[in-house]
Amino acid sequence: MDWVLPPRCALCSTMIHGQAGLCGGCFQSMQFLSDPLCDSCGRPTSVKETGPICAPCLTHPPAYDWMRAAFAYDDASRSLILALKYKDRLDVVPALARWIAGVASSKIEPGDVIMPVPLHWRRHLARRFNQSAALAMALAERTAGQYAPDWITRVRNTPPMKAMTRKQRAANVKGAFSVDGWNREKLQGKRVVLVDDVYTSGATIEELSAELRACGVARIGVVVVARVVGHTHFKQEFELE
Repeated sequence: MDWVLPPRCALCSTMIHGQAGLCGGCFQSMQFLSDPLCDSCGRPTSVKETGPICAPCLTHPPAYDWMRAAFAYDDASRSLILALKYKDRLDVVPALARWIAGVASSKIEPGDVIMPVPLHWRRHLARRFNQSAALAMALAERTAGQYAPDWITRVRNTPPMKAMTRKQRAANVKGAFSVDGWNREKLQGKRVVLVDDVYTSGATIEELSAELRACGVARIGVVVVARVVGHTHFKQEFELE
């Protein structure tokens, strides 16, 4: 199959070997996130900061317990995510799963519930697949987690948030997710890991986490391919929804 349809780099289309996902040059353009990282939000921290939790998380703790991302969200990682999301480059999923598992494996325990950020059924129908679900399934296989693609559903088809402020984004996703009675019982006391492609303002993850807390979830982790690394320089054009 590789001889007939040789694998190509997701960014520059150069022929590559196996499931690497990226050629050597494009791989070097990716900004991997590495220690020191905030134990809570996973953003890079300065050696001058004291303690494992960054100051913004101490002031305004997130609704989840921990987050890890493979890359900083910049032009290179954005192009990679766009290739997966809108160009059907599902062939990069194994490489992405390997990278996100590498940064989050110490946080994930066997049996943790691995849950993708859900799409509304109308948007799922239009896109044909949920990129977050593809990532979550691959991550569950690598970490011996319990893949749960439909334990939580998106009950409102929220409009795209590209031009919205932080406050508008939070209002946009308010009440957008729901867990039915049967799944609510199954989530009691569970450790859940939410999986998404990108973290920008955090509105979607915060709302999902609030719904899971209401179900009695004991611990919530978040794993994404890329995240905006600054708390103060969020850019609206980064939103991909």
